[in-house]
Amino acid sequence: MNILIYLIILIICAGTLYLSNKLLGKLGLTITAIIMNAISFLLTFKYVTLSTINLNSNCIPYVTMLIALYLLLEKTTKKETKEIANLTFIVNIFIAIMLYIMTYHTQSLTDTISINMKNVFLRNTQILIAYPIATLISHHLLIWVYEKIKQIYDNYFITTVSIYLLVGIVEGIIYTPIAYYKILAPKTIILILLSTYMIRLITTIIYSLLLTLLSKRKVTQ
Repeated sequence: MNILIYLIILIICAGTLYLSNKLLGKLGLTITAIIMNAISFLLTFKYVTLSTINLNSNCIPYVTMLIALYLLLEKTTKKETKEIANLTFIVNIFIAIMLYIMTYHTQSLTDTISINMKNVFLRNTQILIAYPIATLISHHLLIWVYEKIKQIYDNYFITTVSIYLLVGIVEGIIYTPIAYYKILAPKTIILILLSTYMIRLITTIIYSLLLTLLSKRKVTQ
């Protein structure tokens, strides 16, 4: 069942990325990157089981965000993309502060449907710190790696996959130990890091193949 849900989310995110790029261009990609970042931030508080492996539930939105930034680099300058990366960091700080403040919200005695914000966010304060930092570093690393790889080989599949091979492992090494320190056992942390990296890599490959196919389509008159 989780695999089916994963595929549905992948189709929705890929469709959103495609339509935003096609209809709104740079603005659409910017909005998509910021929205996917926010969704990724919220989902990072939960890890799920896909088949027999445990992984962070934000895999698809996170990769969608990276692909949106990659496409922005294709359409804009490095400086503009860095500004968007910095804007994303500011958004993450705002989200972290708001989530932290909301943990002190006291629900009414008659409220039976509210989420216990304290259990979800206050007890996972490390994630509120780790995600913005790891994401900022990974975004700027993506921009740097993109520039280096494009000088060697200009191909959607090669560049996107190569970028994630480095960016993904650096982000995982920074984020996962900080986020789950003293919350999960070291062995579990390592397994989540590796499984999340693998699923994100597979998602990146799927996106890369789609980008390659779309780039080869010819417009008929």
